[in-house]
Amino acid sequence: MPTPRAIRRFRASKVKKAPVLTPREFKRLLYVAGDTRNPERNRLIVWLLFGAAFRITEVAVIEIKDVMWKSGKLRNKVIIPAKFCKNGKAGHVFFYQKKLLAALEDYIQYRVDKKLLMAHPSSDDYRGLRKDSKLILSENKQPYSLKKKKRKYTSEKTGEVTHTENWACDTLQHVVTRWGRNAGIKDFTTHSGRRTLATRVARRGGTEELLCVLLRHSTDDEPYGYIDPDYDGIRKTLEALYSIPEDIEGAGL
Repeated sequence: MPTPRAIRRFRASKVKKAPVLTPREFKRLLYVAGDTRNPERNRLIVWLLFGAAFRITEVAVIEIKDVMWKSGKLRNKVIIPAKFCKNGKAGHVFFYQKKLLAALEDYIQYRVDKKLLMAHPSSDDYRGLRKDSKLILSENKQPYSLKKKKRKYTSEKTGEVTHTENWACDTLQHVVTRWGRNAGIKDFTTHSGRRTLATRVARRGGTEELLCVLLRHSTDDEPYGYIDPDYDGIRKTLEALYSIPEDIEGAGL
């Protein structure tokens, strides 16, 4: 028999959460991101958020060598440096989503074609790109700037207050948030990517352990704050719970 597991509750939170996108909303977001001056880059940004659970600052800091082997082959696992992670611990993100890999391939090819931050002297390593250059470049073809910010967090469980310092990329944050607004998605933020991925994985039967790995959480109750309850699934389950086939009902059983 399987080991019994504790049932955890979906707790109400005073913190306003980013919306989980429907498939139609996500399609609109991709369309808006692609209908820009830098469609290859912008579609990749969306897929990094929604296909690999990146935080927006992490999108701004990963480098060519993080996503590509020296041979030019794309990696399937990327390590985010600890100093740029929210919890101060280095974490893995996974590039297995086929559309994410296709978007990454498109943008890298775009950079090669436009010769953006190429290695000197010329080299075939990393497809000729500078391995230490940031993957995502700004409109002026340079890395996005970061700011160090002090933040205060209050534990919903204990009320304990902790103070941390994190790097933030406000410029990229504003850019992506504008795409969501232009797509007509109410209250959209870049955190919608992590919440949408977590909710979809959970509804496909993903375990707590899997969610912890994907979201880089240290305890298995943290992902619950990222998942929207499947009320439609709850309704259908309860409606069908005591349904009686017509032949049995007609027999008076």
